[in-house]
Amino acid sequence: MSILWRGSWVQRLRLASGLVLFAYVLTHFLNHAVGLVSLDAMISADHWRVAVTRSALGTLVLVAALLIHVALAIARIAGIRSWRLPPWQATQIAFGFAIPFLLLPHIVGTRITALMFGIDTGYPYELARIWPATILDQTLLLLIVWVHACIGLHFWLRIAPGYDRLRPLLFSLALLIPFAALAGVMMQARSLTGDLAGPIQSQELRDEMRPPPRAEQGQIQLWRDETRVAFYAPLAGFILLIGGAAWWRRRAGGVTVAYLEGPTVRVPAGATLLEISRSFGIPHVSVCGGRARCSTCRVRIIAHSLPLPPLGEAEARTLRAIGAAPDVRLACQLRPTGEVTVVRLVQPVAGASSSLEREADDHGVDTDAAVLFADIRGFTALSEHKLAYDVVHILNRFFAAANFAVHEAGGRVDKYIGDGLMALFVDPRGIDHACRSALTAASAIGRELATVNRDLAAELREPLRIAMGLHGGRLVGGRIGAGRAATRTVIGPAVNVASRLEAVAKARGVELALSRAAAEWAALDIAAHKVETEEMRGLDQPIEVVLIDRLAALDAPSVELV
Repeated sequence: MSILWRGSWVQRLRLASGLVLFAYVLTHFLNHAVGLVSLDAMISADHWRVAVTRSALGTLVLVAALLIHVALAIARIAGIRSWRLPPWQATQIAFGFAIPFLLLPHIVGTRITALMFGIDTGYPYELARIWPATILDQTLLLLIVWVHACIGLHFWLRIAPGYDRLRPLLFSLALLIPFAALAGVMMQARSLTGDLAGPIQSQELRDEMRPPPRAEQGQIQLWRDETRVAFYAPLAGFILLIGGAAWWRRRAGGVTVAYLEGPTVRVPAGATLLEISRSFGIPHVSVCGGRARCSTCRVRIIAHSLPLPPLGEAEARTLRAIGAAPDVRLACQLRPTGEVTVVRLVQPVAGASSSLEREADDHGVDTDAAVLFADIRGFTALSEHKLAYDVVHILNRFFAAANFAVHEAGGRVDKYIGDGLMALFVDPRGIDHACRSALTAASAIGRELATVNRDLAAELREPLRIAMGLHGGRLVGGRIGAGRAATRTVIGPAVNVASRLEAVAKARGVELALSRAAAEWAALDIAAHKVETEEMRGLDQPIEVVLIDRLAALDAPSVELV
C-alpha cells in the first residue's frame, strides 16, 4: 500500500471525503477565475460544473463527503488530549471551526434558495447579491477554506516520494488560484452592479435575475441564522462535555511516563505518548502530524507496569513497513497505561522545541537530483610550500568562484570537502533539467577557474587544475549527524558514483567525468568525447563514463539548455 494511504479505515475515509470536498472547491474556484475572461464564459463553465454537482449522484456524494468529513474531524478533535499543537495543526483546526459560520449561510443563499423557491442562483444572481454587501464575508470564506485545504494537502503529500520536486509548482498554484478566483468574482460583480457596465446592460441583467420577493428574502435570512445556531449550539455542548471528561480524568488519577533521556512526567490517562511529549515541551519528532503514516515518532518500550494497548490497524501497517521490533511503538498511537519507560528512536536536533514541527526534509525525503563533485588537483603538494594564510586565501578564492557558478546555474553547494566541494542540483521539472544545470555549472566553474588562475598567477607556481565527477539519480535527503554538528545533506548511490567519477577524472587526467546516463539526461552530444566502461565499487554492473578532456568543450552548442 502507498505511504499516502497508510492509516486506519477511519483515517482513509476522512482523507477520501476531504479529497472529494477539495475537488469541489478547486473546480468552484477555477470557475470563479474564468470571470477574468467574461461573464458568459463564467456562466458556461458553471453549467458544466453544476450538471455534475447538482445531479442526484453528485449531490449524494458531495453531501456524504461533507457530513463524513465534519463528523470524523470532530471525532478526531474530541480525542485530542493536549492542545499544545504545532502552529499548522492549530491553524487548520481553527479554520475548520470558522468555515461553517460563513459556509452555512452561503449554502442557504444558493442551494436551499434554488430548491425551495425555484430561483436561478447562478452567477448573475449571486454576484449581484454579494456585491458589495457581503463580499468581505465571501472573501474570508474563500481564503479560509483554501488555506484549511492546502494545509491538509501539504502535510499529507510531503511524506510522498517526488513531492519535493513538485512543491514549488504546487505552492505557486496555491497562491495563484484563490487570487484569480477573487479577481474574477470582483470584476464581474462590479460589471453587474453598474460599476463597469452601462446602466442599460446592468438593468437587463437585473431583470433576468428574478430576486425572491421581500417576504421570502426575510425567510432566507432567518434560515441563515438558524443553520448557524443548529451547528454551533450542539458543538458548544460537545465541547463542554469534552472539558468535563478531561476534568474527571484528572481527578481519577493518571499514568507515569519516564523518558530514558529524562524527564519523568505524570499525566491523566487517555493521552497518546506524542500528546504527552507536547504537553510538557519534550521535543518529539512527528513528520505526518500524528496520523501513523510515517514512523518518525516511534519509541522503544523499555518497561511497563500494565499490558500495553494492542496495535491498531494503522500502527501495525506502518511498523510492518519499517520492519520494527516487537518492543517498538508509534508515540502518536500509543495511549500508555500505568507506568511506562520509553526511549525516542528518532532524536530531535539539539534545541528543538516540541511546539514546532521540524521539516520533513530533516528526517528523510526522496528526491531526484544531480550531484557534482569538484576537486583541485595537486593542491596538497602546492600547499606544502605555502603559508597557512596563503592556503586559506587560495582555497577561499576558488570556492567563492565555484559557489557563484553553482548558484547561477540553479544549484547549491552542499558541503566543502578539504580542497573540493559537492554541489547539488534539484529541479521541479525533473532529473533531465537538473543534469543540464549541473553541466552548465561545471562549464562555468572551468571559466571561473581560469579567472582565478589569472588573478593569482603571481602566487601560484603553476595554474590550478580541476577534476570533476557528475552523476544523477534518486537520493535521500535529511539531517545527518549528531547534536549541533548534524547538517542537512543527501546520501545514496548517486552521491557515491559522482564521487568516484571525480576520482576517475583525476586518474584519466581529464577535467570532467560524467556517467552516460547523466550525459543523456543533459542532452549532451557525446560523439566528440571518449566513452569508457568503468567498474564502480558498490554497483553490481559497470557503467559507461563520458570523459571531457577540457571543460571549454562544454561551451560549444552541444548542450541544449531549456
